[in-house]
Amino acid sequence: MDKREMDLTEEAESSDRKRATIHDVARECRVSLSTVSNALAGKTNVSEETKQRVLAAAAKLGYRASKVARALRMQRSFTIGVLIADVANPASPDFVRGIEDVAVRERCTLLLCNTDGDEEKQITHMRSLLDQQVDGMVLISQHCEGETVRQLLASGTPFVLLQRRCPRYADDYVGADNLTSVIDAVRHLTDLGHRRIAFIRGPQESSTAQERYDAYLHAVRAFRLDDDPNLIFSGDYSIEGGYAAAIRFLELEKPPTAILASNDMSAMGVLNATSDRHIDVPGNVSLIGFDDIALASFSRINLTTTHLPKRDMGAAAAQLLMKRIQRKEQPDPQTVIFPTRLVVRGTTAIAAVGKPKVRVAALSRRNDQTEPVGS
Repeated sequence: MDKREMDLTEEAESSDRKRATIHDVARECRVSLSTVSNALAGKTNVSEETKQRVLAAAAKLGYRASKVARALRMQRSFTIGVLIADVANPASPDFVRGIEDVAVRERCTLLLCNTDGDEEKQITHMRSLLDQQVDGMVLISQHCEGETVRQLLASGTPFVLLQRRCPRYADDYVGADNLTSVIDAVRHLTDLGHRRIAFIRGPQESSTAQERYDAYLHAVRAFRLDDDPNLIFSGDYSIEGGYAAAIRFLELEKPPTAILASNDMSAMGVLNATSDRHIDVPGNVSLIGFDDIALASFSRINLTTTHLPKRDMGAAAAQLLMKRIQRKEQPDPQTVIFPTRLVVRGTTAIAAVGKPKVRVAALSRRNDQTEPVGS
């Protein structure tokens, strides 16, 4: 530790004289400030005996390293900005937990920003994070093609895209194998005899939603399914969107025998709609979601869905970001794609033939709430 670093450390710690300082630890151990600093940092130029003495003294005195001094010394803020499209979406926390796992290990703090999928709100948050000199940003399902957004991304602060990418640009990206995921879901339905499978797609501007939609179209051709355009609904990943889609599908002259939703929240909307219309799931119509949020496994929902390793994906995004932050020589942009798996539960069954009808037995079960929905 040179004189400038000592001055910075002392200045940062001077705001709270009751708090033990690095000087107190050095006096307790009768070693230099630089030795204490190196020992606490885990550097190899300090003997193990001295390191243990320093750590013991720090614990005895209640010393905690000053984040301000550390930031000044290393010219980093040790903060990471995380932009979330919808903080209310049950899929979001697992992504954030994965990012946090890495951040805690790297002694960084997260700054979370909810954008509600609104590009202007996203831009406002991005500017704020850059003004606070975050070390990097993880953008979860955010807009990434707009001119202003690209200008902010080009500011020099490292970033990683998670769950939505920009095909026109080479960015670090972490996502899922959407093609295989959707094909596996459709194959499961065709194995049950379903030929008329409806699809609720996600937002038009989402690359992930587009990939799942393209995979559905591919599966329709590959399995020679009914390609009626009325079986496609442009949704928005919301419960309300899923509800509206289900009502439209169920009112068709020839309703689908199965519905594939682009995410679990849309699937929840379908369950609400079928309940309101007294349509039995899976007796009259089968249903598959995507994400495998915690609610999907609840016994009264029991949703067949595609499991997305959200926490692992968040951790992978954070690890990519840390590599960008810590390396002077930057590697080429990297893409990490995670495999998924279909989790078969109680909302899929052998295809029913004909227009869905009210099932009295199913209604009575729901009224006394003694059996899970979809049983």
